[in-house]
Amino acid sequence: MQAKLKNGVYLLSFSILVSLMASCLGNGYPDDTYPLTDAELITFSLSSDSVPDLANVVFSIDQQQGETGLIYNYDSMAYQTTINDKVIVTYTSGAGTDNVLNITNGDSIWVKSGDSIDVSQPVILKVFALNGTTTKLYNVQLNIHLVDPDSMQYNLIASDLSFLQTGDTKTVVLNNQFLTYSKTDGQIRLYSSSDAANWTDEGVSGLPANAVVKGIQSNGTQLFAYTDDGELYVRNDPAGDQWDLIDKPASIKITSILGYLNAGPYQPEGLSLVVETEGVNTFAFVDKTLTQWNYDNSATPVPIPDDFPLFDFSNYSYQLMYSQRISIFGGASLSGVIQNAVWSTQTGLYWAKLTGDVTAFPPLDGANVFYYDNEFWLLNGKSNDGYNSEVYYSVDGGVTWQTKPVKNQMPEDYSLRYGASLVMANDNKSFYIIGGKSDTVLPEVWNGFLNKMDFDH
Repeated sequence: MQAKLKNGVYLLSFSILVSLMASCLGNGYPDDTYPLTDAELITFSLSSDSVPDLANVVFSIDQQQGETGLIYNYDSMAYQTTINDKVIVTYTSGAGTDNVLNITNGDSIWVKSGDSIDVSQPVILKVFALNGTTTKLYNVQLNIHLVDPDSMQYNLIASDLSFLQTGDTKTVVLNNQFLTYSKTDGQIRLYSSSDAANWTDEGVSGLPANAVVKGIQSNGTQLFAYTDDGELYVRNDPAGDQWDLIDKPASIKITSILGYLNAGPYQPEGLSLVVETEGVNTFAFVDKTLTQWNYDNSATPVPIPDDFPLFDFSNYSYQLMYSQRISIFGGASLSGVIQNAVWSTQTGLYWAKLTGDVTAFPPLDGANVFYYDNEFWLLNGKSNDGYNSEVYYSVDGGVTWQTKPVKNQMPEDYSLRYGASLVMANDNKSFYIIGGKSDTVLPEVWNGFLNKMDFDH
């Protein structure tokens, strides 16, 4: 009889405890059944009439191990977002009821879903299960970008590099290595680096001294160069710097290498060039084997347009709408006139001017164009009026151009220049500006990146 009485008292006490939890924490959901020991939050969101974007923030709930979890927004809110007032918190829990205690700063305030809380600092929530004893803590943090994600950072990472103490240099990327070719006193040297800051002197084999260093091109796995007497050379050796002379028709001389065209659905893979034949400069294309030449070999070959750039242009190979392309930007024509147009090809043999009569950017030679943040960017370069101080960009493949805002422009301690090399980092998050000339040669390396490229989230 005594044992039965004890069991009855225990059951009565537990029933009262559950009733008190339901009364204190909310009415619950009588149509559903919830585990008595579940103290986890399932969903969490914030909203505020004064911060409309807050309602669109997606919160992740990391239950972690043990009694403490983390609630956070993986994608940080916009830079300079300010939250001065309390915000509305909405949640659901495994207990199916309002069962959250805000214990931030040692306070103990029950929070129902739909109540307001202060999120100006990290919040600590204590969640109770229906049994009244099982609890779980959650640290709540609202992440807001502390810097403008669309602002640029520029840093000088190397200076006084002896191999850049000449205006005749070119840096390319090959097999994830930065390679700088430098010609001094008629001698070509090679310097390699994995980080664009620390360089190693390498040997050069097979590349003649009359190679046009500025004209060296890379397709990522091969290098191409031409000489001032019109010969073509290739480097295939990934481990060393061995260059080989390419057999070409005797009737042509290489005037300029325009770029490398990757294979696509509508075009072969190979090298686009301008060659001189019968005293005329005409477009040419040689396939990836460097054996099949295609050019106008008629008695009167069709010359390239008078305003087509042959030297000191910037080029870029890319894919657009399933078609591979090469585009070239600025540069100087055969007569030495500086251009401000953009030309493009899908075949490597036929070129079209994209910019038409629209003024894209000032006539510039020695500028740098690269693809970054889903746009073409153009910086550096020299015109008849001086050095380019603007950063231009194009969102439509180079047809139209605008200037970047001040937060993207070059810093005050950056010397305006032309003839520099610009190469991308291996992760494509940042880029390097190597060498170049202003009133003097600039033997230095700058690194640039958008803040958001360096964010974890």
